[in-house]
Amino acid sequence: MSVLKNVEHYTIYKDEEHCINQIATRLLKNGDIIAVYNEERFPYHHDSGQTLIARSTDAGKTWSKPRVVLPWSDTQGNWDCGICEMSDGTLIVNLTITGFFKRGVKPEQPSWSAHPLTMEWGDWTWAYKTQAWLGTYVVKSTDGGESWTQPIPVNVRPLKHGGCRSGCWELPGGSLLMGLYGRIHGYDEEGEGESTRSALMRSDDGGDNWEYYATLAYDPASIIDYEEPGLLRLTDGRLVCFLRTHVNPSGDAKNMVMTISNDDGFSWTPPKWTNIWGYPPELITLQDGRHLMVYGYRRPPYGVRGIISEDGVTWDVKNEFVIREGGVPGKSSTEKPGSSRMSPASGKYGGGQINWDHPGVYQHIGYPSVVQANDGTIVCSYHEWSDDERPLQYVRCTHFRV
Repeated sequence: MSVLKNVEHYTIYKDEEHCINQIATRLLKNGDIIAVYNEERFPYHHDSGQTLIARSTDAGKTWSKPRVVLPWSDTQGNWDCGICEMSDGTLIVNLTITGFFKRGVKPEQPSWSAHPLTMEWGDWTWAYKTQAWLGTYVVKSTDGGESWTQPIPVNVRPLKHGGCRSGCWELPGGSLLMGLYGRIHGYDEEGEGESTRSALMRSDDGGDNWEYYATLAYDPASIIDYEEPGLLRLTDGRLVCFLRTHVNPSGDAKNMVMTISNDDGFSWTPPKWTNIWGYPPELITLQDGRHLMVYGYRRPPYGVRGIISEDGVTWDVKNEFVIREGGVPGKSSTEKPGSSRMSPASGKYGGGQINWDHPGVYQHIGYPSVVQANDGTIVCSYHEWSDDERPLQYVRCTHFRV
């Protein structure tokens, strides 16, 4: 097991009113670390916010004030952002756009549960019913993130839904690969009698046009969901991909699987179960030639964990180490709003202590991203919940050496 050295924790950004989550980072050619993350529209997880971008010039110790990449509007929002610097210096951010948050038709009756309720937005119980996935998009910047193009649609056909997690990966020849997860028969994130597949979209023209390139993993029996791919390119050209898994109908999270490509992502080996539990993964090659994978850990004691592999294809939980522990809030005496992922009857959480073993939406921690700065410091970024009276998600990073 690796022993972490020089461990330090830093806050990247915390908002006073909104949840901040799902950060993605990359090391730029000039040595800066660039990060994109989601600002929720509300003080809870809803997937209807806007994408922010920040930069660190000191290996992740301090960060610039975030700027908006793609703002929300009254009828649209975006989330699940990732970032990549292409070989010509262009930044490309991939994200998901969703829409229609308020009821467009005046209701004939009160909602079943009049929560959450805010002065600005009124009764948002209906939000989860009227929210819809509008598509996967990319935006590009040629001036270091000062300005961005209009959203460019990503053709995910034959999928009807394509959820992002990580940024794109550029192949040596300049082609871009984007890992998505979705379904052919349904627009929602899960259900409709079909398990979720993971797939690669590919662009050969710098991200202006995309098409379905390869299936990473799919279970035609509709038992196993394969989601949120994390890709790693080895020095010999092989691509290694780790995937988050859930089993139906319970939706319970199981160990991650691994699949390998020998032809730049066109074909993949059948998914192989690993002995590693957690999700979602992100992988990088370290300066010494070894490979690091980080992933969230959404069961007690929660947090973020990592594993180092010598060859990139042999991974073992016996080499697992803890990067950050916790992230689920403790006691809170104020009432907390329900999530858009809950039924209207759920309404809200009552006051009192959050159940550590069954924290509900407060298990939504982690989503780690990792880079190694030029000075050798490893910077792992993630989100967790504050321990305030009204818990809010915010983004942090942990520095360490191995």
